[in-house]
Amino acid sequence: MAMQDNLAKRTKFKVVLNGVPLGFSKISNISATMEFETVTEGGLNDRVHYLQKPRQTLDKLVLEYGIASGELLRTTLTAGSVLNMGIVIMVMPESGMIPTATYEADWGIVTKWEIDTLDALDSGPVIKRVEISHTGLNETVNKIGL
Repeated sequence: MAMQDNLAKRTKFKVVLNGVPLGFSKISNISATMEFETVTEGGLNDRVHYLQKPRQTLDKLVLEYGIASGELLRTTLTAGSVLNMGIVIMVMPESGMIPTATYEADWGIVTKWEIDTLDALDSGPVIKRVEISHTGLNETVNKIGL
């Protein structure tokens, strides 16, 4: 089997926010960052130490979906909504129920939402973007079958 056949596809994923599974068409900015402070050692100018700084900013996750009439669950994703039960993103394989990779955050807050430009000449769906700030994602990769 070629290595390309083993790679995860970007098209199948599941999202769980506050314990509720929700459908999204696109997720971007799946990342985690850590801030460091550079300290040079006194007397030895050739030595530099990197010390982890307390977190100054939150990481941001952007979720996109098409607005549909009659939706109740996703309409609660308004600015200021707190996700106390966390965020779970699962990258799913083409077949099977065990995620290829999982990204989790213990806490998040909706800091921004926006919709596409409304255009009378465009008949495509109205897309809503929701920005969620979080304290960092933990990544788990499934190594079964590798």
